Amino acid sequence: MTTNMAYALQITLIGMSLVFGAIVLLWGLMAVLVRLTTDTTPDEPLSTEAATDADLKRRAAAAAVAIALAEADRSTEVHAFPLPQTALVSAWQAVMRSNYLRERRPR
Repeated sequence: MTTNMAYALQITLIGMSLVFGAIVLLWGLMAVLVRLTTDTTPDEPLSTEAATDADLKRRAAAAAVAIALAEADRSTEVHAFPLPQTALVSAWQAVMRSNYLRERRPR
């Protein structure tokens, strides 16, 4: 009995170490791939002197859209919800459904 328990614990320990070892290996592989594929040159921030006229217009349009969306969210106007469409059931569907319900009556 004791030898069986020892073998079971050894198998469990080996299995768990393989699983966690594989997880650590994949984690390291992902970290290496991220370091190899990232661009190391920092992006230069756009200064106000270097901003072109088109860029300023695009920023102004984006700000106007953001303000309009914020105002639309803040409005307290109540909107009427449309009524759902009625279900159109053909005569064949009605007969089949009633037959199905008749068959499933309580015992």
